Amino acid sequence: MLKKLQQVQAENVLLKEQLQTQEGTLTTQHETIAALENKLHLAKMAGATSQGTPASREDDEEFRKEMRNKINDYIKEIDRCIALLNS
Repeated sequence: MLKKLQQVQAENVLLKEQLQTQEGTLTTQHETIAALENKLHLAKMAGATSQGTPASREDDEEFRKEMRNKINDYIKEIDRCIALLNS
C-alpha cells in the first residue's frame, strides 16, 4: 500500500512538471501569436499607406481611425514607460 502511494506521488510530481512545461509553452505561443498578429496588422496598414488613398471615403475614415487608435496606444505605452522610469 505504501509502495503504491509513493508511486502515485511520484507520478503526480511528474505530471505537475509536465503541466508547468506545457503552460510555459502555451504562454510563449500566445505571445508569438500576438506579436505576429501585430506585425500583420502593421504590414496591412503600411501597405494601405504605400498604395495611396483608399478606394472609398469609408475606407479612408476607417484607416484614419485605425491609425489614430494605434498611435494613441503607442503614446499610452510610452507614458507608462516614462512613469516606470520616474518611479
